[in-house]
Amino acid sequence: MVVVTNEQLNSLKFKLLADGELANALRKIFKTVWDKKFGPSEIWDDSELVRKSFLAKEGRDFSKKVPTHKPYEEWDCTALSYAINSAKSFAIPDSSGVPRTPYDLYLRHLGLPQESFHSSVESPNGIPEETRALAVDQLRRLRNWQAHKGRNHIDKVTFDQNIQRTKEAFEALGISAKEIEELGNLPESELPTSQNIKMKKERDVAYRVVLLN
Repeated sequence: MVVVTNEQLNSLKFKLLADGELANALRKIFKTVWDKKFGPSEIWDDSELVRKSFLAKEGRDFSKKVPTHKPYEEWDCTALSYAINSAKSFAIPDSSGVPRTPYDLYLRHLGLPQESFHSSVESPNGIPEETRALAVDQLRRLRNWQAHKGRNHIDKVTFDQNIQRTKEAFEALGISAKEIEELGNLPESELPTSQNIKMKKERDVAYRVVLLN
C-alpha cells in the first residue's frame, strides 16, 4: 500500500497554490498597472492588438522573457513578475528624473540570493510602488522555490511560513487572502477539495453558534 505523508500533502497544496492563486494575483496586478498607465485609451483586454502594442513598447527581445504572442492567461509567474517589475513601459522617474524600472529602483540593490525571501514586503519608505515591487517579487520567489527544486516534501513549519509569506504579499497588493488563509487552516492531512472546505466552514459556523449561546 502506498502511504501519502503529511509532508507530501503539504507539497501538493503549495503546488496547487503556486500554479493557481499566485499567477492569478499577478495577472490582476499586471492589468491594474497597465490600465493605470495606458487607460482609458488602451486598456488591457488581452487582445492580440494590445499584446503587440506592449511588445512594440518594449522591443523584440522582450518576447524572450514575456510570451506576448500568447494570451496572458498562459504567462507563468516568472513572465508576469518580469512584465510588472522589469518592463520599460512601467518605468518610474528616480530622484533625478531618469525613468527606471521598478526592479532597478527597488530590487536590484538588495542583491537577494535565489532561494531567499524578502523579510518584509512593505516599503520601508512608505512608497506604494516599492511595496508592489517587493510583493510581486515575493510571489515570484515563492513560485520558484516550489518549482525549481522539485520539492515533494514540505514540513509543517516551512509550509506555514510560506503560507504566511503569501498572505502578506497578497494583502500588500490589496488582494483578498481569504483562500490562502483557508488553505493554511486546513488540517495537515486534508487536501483543499470543495467538500473539505465546505465541511470546515460548517464546523466554524457551528463553533461560533456554540460560543454565542
